Amino acid sequence: MSEAITPSSNRLKWIAIVAIPVLVLVVYHRTFTYPFQFDGAARIQTNETYQTLRWEYFPTRTRSLVNLTWRLNYVADGGTLVGYHAVNIAIHITASLLLFGFIYRTLQLPKIAQRYREHAVLLAASVALLWAIHPLQTQSVTYIVQRYESLMGMFFVLSLFCFVRGFTSKNHVLWYVGSVLACVASALCKEVAVVIPLVVLWYDRAFLAESWGELFRNRWPVYLGLSASWLILAQVALIPIENHNEHGTVVVHEVDFTGDEPVRSLVGPKEYLYSQAHAIPFYVQLTFLPMGQSLDHGWRATYSLADAIWPGVLVVAALGLTIWCIFRAPRWSFVGACFFLILAPTSSILPIQDIVFEHRMYLPLAAVLALIVFGIFEGLRRATPDHSTDSSHLSVSQAMIVLLVVLTVVYGGVSIARNEVYRSDESMWRDVLAKNPKNPRAYHGIAHAYIMRGQWAEAIPYLEKTIELHPEYEFKKSYSETFRKGAAKAMETGDLKMALDLLDLSIKMNPEDAEAYLLMAKLIQQQNPRQSIALLQLAIKRDPDNEEAQQLLKELSQ
Repeated sequence: MSEAITPSSNRLKWIAIVAIPVLVLVVYHRTFTYPFQFDGAARIQTNETYQTLRWEYFPTRTRSLVNLTWRLNYVADGGTLVGYHAVNIAIHITASLLLFGFIYRTLQLPKIAQRYREHAVLLAASVALLWAIHPLQTQSVTYIVQRYESLMGMFFVLSLFCFVRGFTSKNHVLWYVGSVLACVASALCKEVAVVIPLVVLWYDRAFLAESWGELFRNRWPVYLGLSASWLILAQVALIPIENHNEHGTVVVHEVDFTGDEPVRSLVGPKEYLYSQAHAIPFYVQLTFLPMGQSLDHGWRATYSLADAIWPGVLVVAALGLTIWCIFRAPRWSFVGACFFLILAPTSSILPIQDIVFEHRMYLPLAAVLALIVFGIFEGLRRATPDHSTDSSHLSVSQAMIVLLVVLTVVYGGVSIARNEVYRSDESMWRDVLAKNPKNPRAYHGIAHAYIMRGQWAEAIPYLEKTIELHPEYEFKKSYSETFRKGAAKAMETGDLKMALDLLDLSIKMNPEDAEAYLLMAKLIQQQNPRQSIALLQLAIKRDPDNEEAQQLLKELSQ
């Protein structure tokens, strides 16, 4: 028995369908011209391969579908910031509407309790709306690069929506084909899609099938198609280990520079699992109380079981409750399964350089919000007996709407404020620095913002702090060249101190830069000829064919 489609419920459904995109636009209306953050400019904006569109770029491997969208962005409008942001926001709106549709269709299924079917529109709209405007989503929407996460998430939810429609529709074959195609598209966006077949299987057994036999007997072709997406993701295993290491996965090391000598530690599956014992409760905390958000938390790994035990107890308890629900409340077990399964590829035992990243909660957030919304509904239902005729009391639906409005205003307001941090490189990295004053990437980010404006003097202290915190920080080689050119200009204007500072930083960034040694030798040859000779020798050692260095060394040695 499904929910009766009354004029009021139909009207509420259309209100939700209109309200979701409108409120998303309200939350993100100021972000259309915000710049690329973090690695976005280098990865997308200045990447010439994203400025051409050829058949060889047809999506065939994971993440290649998102890469295709970068190229389409450039073809459409020349790669403007407005275009990139507009697509990201459109993806998020679509994902939010699909989430609304998926939850609404689920609440109409025969196995769902009557009290939920009667309020299907309101409950589905509450979860989808809060998910759409929650502050945790800003990293997946405003941080342009994380289209990888949001587009994967959109196709993920589309696959689930098509699957449940396939069960309820007469045209079930078309819907099931749509579910498989959406699964494949999700796998072409990001590796997290590997869990879609498992999530669909869990959903099928919890909400649809009466037995495992019925499940496989009636829908085995669907699972065969969903599992075919693993062929795309299997290509990841063929990538050389060096490439994984270069991108901060699988082989992860941390270096501690606080002692006399650097201490290098391997972050293996055990250490990463200990670290996630802290990360997962932190994600849940940010769901309830979105304070302390950061683009780059810069957490260090946890190496001791003793340090992970107490937050680990909470995670294990939640996982145990999910397993218990499999036997006693199978529908609720699906909520816990979604949370843990979707987080598993990034938040379990596979080492990744960054312990915490908020965009990993893009889809799992829906599971937590569903528990919150349904928990509020049950609390209100028990506090407001159905037989109450006192008109002075709000009904359950009215009370839910009031609370939804309050939470929308609160979460929406926090999201708008959070988005303001993305307005510039400097504001973003200062926010990161405020949350973690020992994050070398934050100091480097602020320095980079100054360099882009030509403010060399302001950049130097932040670069020196970067090197102080991380003497082996991997600067781009172009950075050394940029500073060397800046030193040459400072020499032309007579600012010798600035030139020395820039050359010193240039050598620290790239100790193999022979030109930097030569420039510094020329700069101090009158004041300190002995040190100048030593610098020239270093320059010649790195570039034996440098005639200018050889000539100057000959002159100073006479």
